[in-house]
Parts: sequence; C-alpha cells; structure tokens
Amino acid sequence: MTFTSRYTQVFSALAISLAAMMLPRIFLFLLYPADFSDLTFSELITSFLTGFRVDIITIFTFLSLFIVLLTFPAKWVHKKRFRIFMGIVWSCILSIVLLISFSDVLYYDFVHRHISNELFALSNDTDLIIGMAFGSYLYHTIAAGVFFSALAYLFFKIFSARLSHEVVSKKSWIAFLAIALLLFIGIRNSFSHKSFGISDAYAVNKTSSGNLALNGFFCVYRTAGAKSNPHNLADLNTSVKLTQTLLQSDNAPFIDPSVPLSRAFSTTAKKPHYNVVIVLLESWGAEHIDGFTRYKELGVTPYFKKLSDEGLKFTNFYANGYRSIYGITSIYTGLTLPAGYQYLGSGLELSKLSYLGKIAQENGYRTIAMQSSNRRSYRVDAVSNLAGFEEYYGAEDMPKAEQVDPGRRANTGTFDYNMFYLLNQKLNQTQKPFLAFAFTSTNHSDYLLPSAKFERYPHDLRNYYGTLNSYIYVDNAIERFMEAAKKQPWFDNTIFIFTADHGRGDGLCDIGKKLRPDDKPLASIEHNRIPLIIYAPKIFKPQVIPTLGSQNDIFPTILDMLGFSHQPFTVMGNSLLDTSVKNRFVYLYLGDEIGYIEKEGYVKHNFKTVVETNASTANTALLTKKLLAVDTAEAGLLTNNHWAK
Repeated sequence: MTFTSRYTQVFSALAISLAAMMLPRIFLFLLYPADFSDLTFSELITSFLTGFRVDIITIFTFLSLFIVLLTFPAKWVHKKRFRIFMGIVWSCILSIVLLISFSDVLYYDFVHRHISNELFALSNDTDLIIGMAFGSYLYHTIAAGVFFSALAYLFFKIFSARLSHEVVSKKSWIAFLAIALLLFIGIRNSFSHKSFGISDAYAVNKTSSGNLALNGFFCVYRTAGAKSNPHNLADLNTSVKLTQTLLQSDNAPFIDPSVPLSRAFSTTAKKPHYNVVIVLLESWGAEHIDGFTRYKELGVTPYFKKLSDEGLKFTNFYANGYRSIYGITSIYTGLTLPAGYQYLGSGLELSKLSYLGKIAQENGYRTIAMQSSNRRSYRVDAVSNLAGFEEYYGAEDMPKAEQVDPGRRANTGTFDYNMFYLLNQKLNQTQKPFLAFAFTSTNHSDYLLPSAKFERYPHDLRNYYGTLNSYIYVDNAIERFMEAAKKQPWFDNTIFIFTADHGRGDGLCDIGKKLRPDDKPLASIEHNRIPLIIYAPKIFKPQVIPTLGSQNDIFPTILDMLGFSHQPFTVMGNSLLDTSVKNRFVYLYLGDEIGYIEKEGYVKHNFKTVVETNASTANTALLTKKLLAVDTAEAGLLTNNHWAK
C-alpha cells in the first residue's frame, strides 16, 4: 500500500471513519423500520444527509487534533513511527465512538430513542451490562471484537504505508491552513452564532427524523454536562403563574409564596390510618398488559387483569420518563426530571424536595423499600433512605423462596417472587401503619426465568417472546404474593398501588405484528402509557377511571387517601381522587425532547421546535405554551432552590 502524500493518506482514513459512522444509522433504520415509516422518501434522504453532518461534527471534534498533526508542514511528520502511533490512537478513538453508537442501536430497542447523558448512570449497573454482553448479546460482543480488531489492523496498514511525496514547501502551509479552516467549519457546521446542536438534527419536524440523523455518541457528549438543555424558553415568573393555574385544586391550595408551588390538603376530616403498598413493575408498558392494552390482548397477565377489574383501574396513565430511576424519582418526589439534570441520587437532591417516605414517617408510618435487583443498582438503597424509607432490602437480602429449575439463575439480582415473599414477611411483622415500596426486575432483559413452565412462547433472552414470557412469570409472582396477603390481618386496611417504571417499546414490533395481525400502530405517545391499579376491595368499589394522570400524581394521591392534611408538599401533579382539579396534564421527559399531554392532545418539543403533535395548529400553540411554562417553572425553581421547604 502506497499513498501519494500525507494528505491522501489522511483523507483515506477520514473517508473510512465517516463510512463507519454511517453504519450504526443504517442498522438503526433496518432494525426498526416502523419507527421511520412516517418519513417520505425525500425526508428520509434529508435525514440521512443531516446524519452525515452529525458524523462530520463528531469525527472532526474528536479527531481534528490528529488530522492537524498528521498534516502539519514539518519533516518530522513523515516519520513512519510517528504516523503509525497517530493511526493507532485514531483507530482507538474511532472505536470508542463506534462502540457507543452501535450499543445505542441495541439500547434503542428498549426506549425507542437515543441514549444521552444517562449513559453515565449505567455505571451503576455494570454487572447487568457485562452479564448481557456475555449472555444474550454474546454474538454481538464477538462480532464487535472482530470488527474493531479489523478496524485497528486497517488503520495500522494505512498509516504504516509508504508516502511517495514527502516534500515540505510554502504550498504545504497553505494546505495546512485550509485544512484547519475546514476542520473549524466542520465542527461548528453552522454559519450562525450558535454551532450545530441536537435540535438541529431534526431535518423535518418529526421525531423519526431526529432519531435517524443522530448517533448515540453525539447525543452522549452533547448532553454530558448537567443542565445541558435550555429551560429558559419562557419567562420564569410567568411560567410559575401558569403552572399554578394548571395545578390548581380547591382541596390543596398553594400555601407559601416563597415556594410558589408548595401546597397542602386543607381537609379537616379524619381518615383511617390505611397501609399503602406501592409495587413498581419493571417495563410494564400498557401496550402489552391485559386489561390495559389498546391492541389485542395476549393473555400474558390474567391475574393483573383480574386485579384491575376488582380495583380502581386507571386507563389513561403515563410514565413521566423512560428509565427506571426517573420513574422512582417521580414516585418518591412527585416531579419529572428536567432535561439535562442529574437524577435523584446523583445530584437532583441538591435542591430541596418533597419526599413521600419522609412525610409518611412524620405521620407515624413505618416505611420499607426493596427491589429484587442488587442493593446498589442505581443506588436505590441510598435514594430510598434519602426519600425517607427507614428500611431497605436488595436482592442480597432476599430468601430463596422461588422454585428454580436446575441450572437456572436470575441475572438482575433475584427472581421477583423472592422479593414478594420477603415483603409479605416484613409486613406481617409491623405493629403500626406502613408505607412500602417494592420494585421488580425479572422482566428486565435478559429474560431469565426460574422455570420453563412460564415459557409459553419460544423463549429468547432478548426478543419479544422473552418479554411476554417474563410478563407471565411476574404476573404469577404477583398472584402468589396477593393471595398470601389476603390471608393476613392487615390486608383489609391496605391500599395496593400497582404501576410501572416506564413503557416497554412497541407492542407492534415484528413479533408483535405476527401476534396481532389485525391491529394498526398507535401514536408514539402510547409507548409512555403504563397501567395503574389502586386495589383495596374493602375500601374502594371497582371502577374504570379514564382520568388523565402520571407517576407524579401518585405522591399527592397517597397523601389525599391517608388524610395528611396541612402537610406541605410540592409535586408536579394532583391527587387522582381530587374532584376539584380542573386541569389534568402530564409532563414528560423524553431525553432530547420533552412532552405534554392533556385532554386537547399532546405535543413533543426538542427545545427548538415542535417535533410531534396530534392537535390542531391553534391547540398545538397552546399546548406548547403550557409545556414550556411547566418545564421552565420546574427547572427554574429547582435551580433557585425554591421548589420545596
């Protein structure tokens, strides 16, 4: 291999790098065609071209120093050892960029959006990630090893090749300055006063366009800093006033001008000291759950459906975020994580917040939290303690109550029934009213189940069949827990709240279409809808409730049900049982986007423009105004530490 000059050598390496950067985007398009079906052919081409701009920015940003050194007009630049060394470093950096971008394609299957700064949160689950890499993703890991080894060898060959022209002249300086200028233009990729950003990647105002153009690495490094997204698209004071209007309740008036969203229930009526058990179900998107799906039911959660028929069944309920820790944040604190902010346990707690567990403790309740994942997964042990849960248990603390077939094991800690068994034990021991929180994990990929008897479909550790089988298992674990609880003296006085941490992708994925051939795709906002059951047969009569709500509403609903009057709290929601509430809305954090839902429709915004809506033009403008007000008010009050006392 011989190159005419150092310029053709560098250009070849650059061309290979850009071609490699396009591969994750192509795989994304081929693996999830339904997500891009709303793009016309011209929009598709435009989105790919915009993606090429994103790749140029990424490559130039992280490799410009090496391009500059490799084209610098000096004789030492031609030394073979120097160029080989630079080529090896180039290939290492490119491999890291590609590794994150290819991993992002796999991550996309779970949330149908690109990864962003939550990548840094995944360090809390390294054991799970390693287990998946050498478990269900073993072939991917092997393929990646082969690919990156071949890439390193290719770059070694390129930069160890002979250069037939090694002259340094005045023209070399002109070429060098031109290259430096092109690198600067390529990194900014914009002639306006602001460089190209994530929101500029939306070639057309469709979420699918942005998803196709962006790559995972670009999203990660552009959101790496805290508060990387702007929350000043509306005036703070005006936003707070509009948010107060949206949250207004006759039963829970605002009480403190210094913390303008702080409220308290004003009722003087005494209520019994009910117990509360919150069960947060991993990835139970409503699209897949019997009794809640708007597609054909698959019969995978029959007991859960039975509970919903016997309790308060909320059919229009949403997750405020797309990751487990965001759902926990919403339930523990009643707020939607603002885009760009660190989640609870990683910085959000630096602002004063209302905590569900602390309020319960102050009112004489025993507070217990547990998860069937390992104790330190997402630091839920520390987060629960912070939120006022005096007891916490992880997988390491769980008894081995589940019957497990030989050779089987749990991948995410322990099987869920072991957690439910311990929960029943702990609740049987308490002598005072309790607030308990339990978070499942068995139906998180990999879908490792304790017994083949739960594998109705051809079991796979990754695909939709594995998901459905895991629902069957967790539904059975819930049944065993609830039937045992019904025999306990505390059952009649206990309110069970079943909901999910977030949705779980599309119910009409490739396998989903085979199982539901007559169903038509629903709007993408459906991916955020989750079940909610409030189950207390001795307290509430069965009822189907279409009231719009989200995880943020669970906190105030519990305070309302327990009669905690004159107890200050600040949340971005309302009690679902408060009939005096005039406005019902959901405020969503969707990574690169934020969203807002109310009875008039929904809107998604990327901090620059509306990217998706189902409302009329006039209503879209009004929904956007409300969304930006809620977003600005929450972020501004948290930043200024005027969110709660």
